[in-house]
Amino acid sequence: MRYYLLFYLILGVISSNKSYGQVLHSENFNVILDSSKVIKGSFVPSFRYRNVKQKFFEIENTADISFRVKRHAFTIANKLEYSRFGDEDILSGGFVYFEHRNPTEREKLVIESYGLILWQEIRGLGIKYSLGANVRYRIIYKPREGLFVGLGPSYEFERWTYSGTVDTTLIPADPKPIEVTKLRANIYLSYKRKLYNQFTLDLSGYFQPSLGDPFGNYRLASSSEITYLITKNIGLSLLYQNTYDPRPVVPIDVFFHDVMLGLNLSF
Repeated sequence: MRYYLLFYLILGVISSNKSYGQVLHSENFNVILDSSKVIKGSFVPSFRYRNVKQKFFEIENTADISFRVKRHAFTIANKLEYSRFGDEDILSGGFVYFEHRNPTEREKLVIESYGLILWQEIRGLGIKYSLGANVRYRIIYKPREGLFVGLGPSYEFERWTYSGTVDTTLIPADPKPIEVTKLRANIYLSYKRKLYNQFTLDLSGYFQPSLGDPFGNYRLASSSEITYLITKNIGLSLLYQNTYDPRPVVPIDVFFHDVMLGLNLSF
């Protein structure tokens, strides 16, 4: 019966649709290896308003599920955004994310490997493919608190357009998509804590330098989330995320901010 339940939950994640910029804040997903659960997941429906090129209203749903098979842990996450951009109805963004975590003989070390497909039309990111691997280390691991650090390489391919460019004078007369590929390092720090019995805190920071030019071509990102637990499985989450890219591929703002208030349904 457990395997049938797992199968249908995975289908639900893939067919449904956390917040993201050019950097996917993957530490916001459930971490099964840092939990005693065999299966763990959440669904987060939400509404958002953004002050980008035109007025932007969005209704979205994000889902992630993690499950354990012996010592191995797997995470699948998916998101689709249905949006209104000015007077146009669009499918503005989304992602599909898969991660495998394999603990080593040393209890505090975990090997992570992941794959990502991401698109975000409101910023001009037509499509992004990324593959990578990290070594994750548990600095603090207690029942109510955890501190983790990760480091590893990643490969990415991106195709950009000018759909997110505000200043039309910066758009070429004959605009064409721009494709870039890069090898990057991925460094992150993640802190999770349960505050009293009604609140959870989730903080993370990311540094992604290009391996060819680490101090000239890099990305910085952070995520802060606090959740009020209405019941054991229902919470109200306030999430703030940002991304800083000093050398964007197309003329867009180097800072990207995102604030979301949503209902978090977990199991």
